[in-house]
Amino acid sequence: MLQVFFIDDDKPTTIVNKRLAKRSALFDRIEVFNNSAKAFDYLIEHKNNLNKLPDLIFLDVNMPAFNGWEFKEAFQKNNFEKKIHIVMLSTSESDKVVGKGKLIDTSSCYETKPLTIEKIKKHADHLML
Repeated sequence: MLQVFFIDDDKPTTIVNKRLAKRSALFDRIEVFNNSAKAFDYLIEHKNNLNKLPDLIFLDVNMPAFNGWEFKEAFQKNNFEKKIHIVMLSTSESDKVVGKGKLIDTSSCYETKPLTIEKIKKHADHLML
């Protein structure tokens, strides 16, 4: 079983995403953060504790103060004991946003909102290979 974190400043979105993750029955642990800076602080605080770190993060691109791209950049500067797969999320399907999402490192990818059980399963299944 896997651990997943949802990071999105839109509370209704995180409620729906958490329900979808529960219905998928793929995760031991599901955490929601409505503030990307707090989520990042949590990861740094527990960066050497494998049991506290997620396997998968769904990260909203458009957040105030510390957006998804800034989060990802700060994340890449730290060495985590565990490989964490990050899925960048946005409602935008513009070539610029999708292209930027595809250019980030191999531990990440891009997905358009809204999330579905199928999208969640696709990324979780990728980790279980």
